[in-house]
Amino acid sequence: MIRIRIPLLFLTFCIALLGFIPLFPYIEPAPRFLFLAAFAAGILADYRNRYPAASITTLVSILFFAFYMVQFSRDNVLSPAANAIILLLGVRLISEKSGRNHLQVFVLALIALAASSLYSLDAVFLVYLLVQLVLITVSMVLLTFHGKDPQMNISCPGMKKILTSSLLMSLAIIPLTAFFFLILPRTQYPLWHLVQKPSAKVTGFSDKIEPGTASTAAAKIVAFRAESSRVEQSQLYWRGIVLNQVAGNTWSRTEPPAGEVSRIKAGPTIRQTIYPEPSQNRYLITLNIPRQLSGTRTIASGDLVFYKPYQSQRRISYSVESIMGDRIGVVGGVHQKFYLKLPTGISPRMKNLARDLRRQDRDHRQLLSRLEDFYRKKSFIYLTSDLPTGSSSIDTFLFDKRSGNCELFAVSAATLLRLAKVPTRLVGGYLGGEYNPIGRYYTVTEDMAHVWLEVYLAGEGWVTVDPTRWAVNTVRSSDAGSQGMMRKLQAYLDLFGYYWNRAVITYDLESQISLAGAASRNLKQLKIADLKIFVVLLVVVAAVVFARLISTKRVKTREERLLSDFLRIVGKQYPLTKEPGTVGLYELAEETGDRLVQHFASIYGEAVYHEQPLTVQQIKQLEHILSLLEKDRQG
Repeated sequence: MIRIRIPLLFLTFCIALLGFIPLFPYIEPAPRFLFLAAFAAGILADYRNRYPAASITTLVSILFFAFYMVQFSRDNVLSPAANAIILLLGVRLISEKSGRNHLQVFVLALIALAASSLYSLDAVFLVYLLVQLVLITVSMVLLTFHGKDPQMNISCPGMKKILTSSLLMSLAIIPLTAFFFLILPRTQYPLWHLVQKPSAKVTGFSDKIEPGTASTAAAKIVAFRAESSRVEQSQLYWRGIVLNQVAGNTWSRTEPPAGEVSRIKAGPTIRQTIYPEPSQNRYLITLNIPRQLSGTRTIASGDLVFYKPYQSQRRISYSVESIMGDRIGVVGGVHQKFYLKLPTGISPRMKNLARDLRRQDRDHRQLLSRLEDFYRKKSFIYLTSDLPTGSSSIDTFLFDKRSGNCELFAVSAATLLRLAKVPTRLVGGYLGGEYNPIGRYYTVTEDMAHVWLEVYLAGEGWVTVDPTRWAVNTVRSSDAGSQGMMRKLQAYLDLFGYYWNRAVITYDLESQISLAGAASRNLKQLKIADLKIFVVLLVVVAAVVFARLISTKRVKTREERLLSDFLRIVGKQYPLTKEPGTVGLYELAEETGDRLVQHFASIYGEAVYHEQPLTVQQIKQLEHILSLLEKDRQG
């Protein structure tokens, strides 16, 4: 027997925990500690059945509420409310668990979970919500029994029936949830972002480069995902911005000179659908070299840079068609002076090196080859830590440390090339990506942000050059590599988040209207004959499904029916140490000591245990024994 109070308390604490965990990263340390202390104290109080006085818990609740209410302001709304909710939930856990208190815990836990969605709309929120709703549904059923008698005891089979019925009830809400999902609009980012803009996150991608300044390593957070067929990792250069001007030591972007028109040379094409994560960045990422971008409003520059005409953190998607190559032609050449402007503070050593590179041969292709030889012979190392800083960081990198990140490689090479009168520009974006073979898309994270060059060579146009490839420990683009168990698990988890963003977060009111409009147009185009065909097909499908269900319903054989009747009769007639069906047939017969039972086991086992079907004579004998046993039980 199970006391109804025990599973109800267990579920109540689980529901409270499901409200606390998603909100944990966003509340202050004191409420975190106090809730966990109250959680442990509540378990102890329920175990001892001793609780603090109701007047004390009420007073504590009022004090907590008042303390955080005075912290409310126009710029500080959500944080005090979240902290207060968690503390009130903790107070309810240490209180005596009447029916009303159980309901208060359920409501506060739901409010806490809803509050977490104001901070983040990650896919895991859906998991928490579904589990919490299921547990609350089961708890509400148990609460009805608890309301009649808190000390009620229920048998294990009875409890199993209650839990099964409760779970079926909770599953019944899924179709209703799907219906409201289709008709109700939703925001594409947490509601709190409508009230207060979130602070910009530290990312690897930037719209300017200033070598020598201390920088924070980019986090491994998703920058974008790109649906695409798989390509060679060496070709995964994701173009974002072209930095063509330098002021002081800072490289930034201005629009290219008027009349400069890019001409993309023919080559194999690849299509991508890009799903960027919301950010303050206006530049749209494309696989190098982009030929066409569609699906969202953009402004296109002559140097194949695309950006949004407005700043918005709304989730978008767009399609790109790219040419797999490393050259961008230019109609009529480029403005030489525009791409030869130099940073300030260039050291004599850098000037001498550029002069030596240019003196041997002024052919730009040969000059570029000699520059590569310089980096390789000096054994430059690619590192992301212990970088040279200050205004002389490029000089230190080239002649002293000879180790640095992609920015130092790219800026140093661009400066030397411009000193040698070779038009050069920086390209900022990302390198590499982890391919998800299940969803067939690339995941690119902020730590994959990268900078490379485009060098203008007469007759060829802008040629992609990555100086980090000249390092002795050549920087490599990231890929999933082996598909071990952990990699597959990560792929499935990332796939869940990917489809959450596609099917839930970006499924906004506009999508709903489009879907409804398409459905309406399709219905209007249906003719009567088409409708009749549709109805006939629907009936046929229903008949096939029904027939399939009937055919898959397993019918017991005659041997199984005889054994089932035998176990039922024996189980009711004899006080056994073990349940019938959990021990062997012969062992069961020996325990009863009944010769009829032993005779049944002998006949049945001789046939069935030797994989032989029962004969007609054996079936009659077994049925006769069962009838005698039934008479003995009733007599």
